Amino acid sequence: MDQTFLIGLSLASVVFLSFVHVVADLLRWKRPVPRKYWLSFADGISISYVFLGLLPKIIAGTSALPENLGPTVEILKQSPFLPLLIGLVVFYGMERLVEKPVGAVEAHVLAQPTGLRVWIHLASYAFYKAIIGYLIVQMNNPVSIVIFSISMAIHFLVVDFRMMELHRGVYQRIGRWILTAAILVGWIVGATTVISPVLVTLLLSFLAGGIVLVVLEEEFSRDHPSSFPAFVTAVALYLAVQVSI
Repeated sequence: MDQTFLIGLSLASVVFLSFVHVVADLLRWKRPVPRKYWLSFADGISISYVFLGLLPKIIAGTSALPENLGPTVEILKQSPFLPLLIGLVVFYGMERLVEKPVGAVEAHVLAQPTGLRVWIHLASYAFYKAIIGYLIVQMNNPVSIVIFSISMAIHFLVVDFRMMELHRGVYQRIGRWILTAAILVGWIVGATTVISPVLVTLLLSFLAGGIVLVVLEEEFSRDHPSSFPAFVTAVALYLAVQVSI
């Protein structure tokens, strides 16, 4: 496959993904479907991509690592999903940092975290987006790039919705632009540096952990309802697409 074409496709993909947070605000207010349905549908797509798309890549990447790369490889071969667990724990810690205090607000209304906690939360998601941009430029299959980009775009809508609930003022003014820029920065770093297969595998696992946490948090949130039928429909649809390609 022509490397120039792959670079161009990956750049087009990150530009597309970078604008999701810019246009998401327009989609949010004009959506004809209640949020519990479209959010659960997006969650279903995201979690399906983790199990059907990312985990096989992580397993394949781990098994292909040469033994002479050091003790890290041996650890990954024995526990290939350790970085996934680390990613889940790290993002769980970020979410707990900004969760509302007990009794601070009435039910179904999120408290607005302020100060350092807001910026730590934004920084964690900026790093999350930079990883995605970094990984896209490493892909060498056009179909993989397209599927990854579509899956992440849908997932970004969920992230955007959550950030708007938690940090509406800061997020609208500057937060969404930080996340928009982060994925482009990640792509630039990936396009201009040579990285090891070990790091790619670690980043894939870390990303998977973050996605799993975001999805579970949204689906089991007490602050807004979810839809199991919409979630299952999305899983079935993604499975059908995965089987057909």
